[in-house]
Amino acid sequence: MKNRGIKKGQITIFIIIAILIIAVVVLFFTFKGSLQIPGKPVSPETAEIQNFVQECLDETSELAIFDIAERGGYEDPSKVSSTIVFNTPYYIKNNKNLMPSKEKIQEEISKSLEKQMYSCVNNFALFPEYEITKGKMEIKTTIDSEKVLVEMDYPLTIKKGESSSKLKKFNSEVPIRLGIIYDAVAEFVVENMEVEGLCLDCLVSAFGEKNLKSTATPYGEDTYMIVIEDPLSEINKKKFLYIFANEY
Repeated sequence: MKNRGIKKGQITIFIIIAILIIAVVVLFFTFKGSLQIPGKPVSPETAEIQNFVQECLDETSELAIFDIAERGGYEDPSKVSSTIVFNTPYYIKNNKNLMPSKEKIQEEISKSLEKQMYSCVNNFALFPEYEITKGKMEIKTTIDSEKVLVEMDYPLTIKKGESSSKLKKFNSEVPIRLGIIYDAVAEFVVENMEVEGLCLDCLVSAFGEKNLKSTATPYGEDTYMIVIEDPLSEINKKKFLYIFANEY
């Protein structure tokens, strides 16, 4: 009698086919998000508006970070209880540590950046041919050791004729060592509170070892304005300065 069962060779073929089917399905879902539908490329209006907003974000991110650093971590130092000339905030006053937290400075950069972004896009006045519906802008800033990361959610619906596109997420990365500078300043403030008067050794140990330049200029009888310069964070030949004051 002939054996009518499935032969081993046939079983092997079925297994191979099943594996191939599973592989195709896995690859499809893996790359599904990156596949583009033929005949539907990114619209010109999307690319034009996206580039415009991105350029604004890159430019204003640098400006906001430089400005906040020169004001001791605040968008408006005049709102801080203790400041001196040029609205420079105290980090040590009445033997108290008044240095803002890193989270506070991140918030101040985001707040300043949001205002500058609205000014930069200028209600998209440069694009009268487009109908642009704008959602709420939300910006998050993260201070890393050698860079500052900016994430912006800005929902935009762009229409021109029958064409309609949407944008939302934008990112910028500014190569400024703000995290290193902040940690060095925090170290200096803590060390300086343990001694009387300006601690010159503390200046050297906190900043010199990190390739930072520091100057302490007397202001009045008991105050020094301290300027930290980072040659490694210079952008377009503009010096990056971090400025604050201490009372002794």
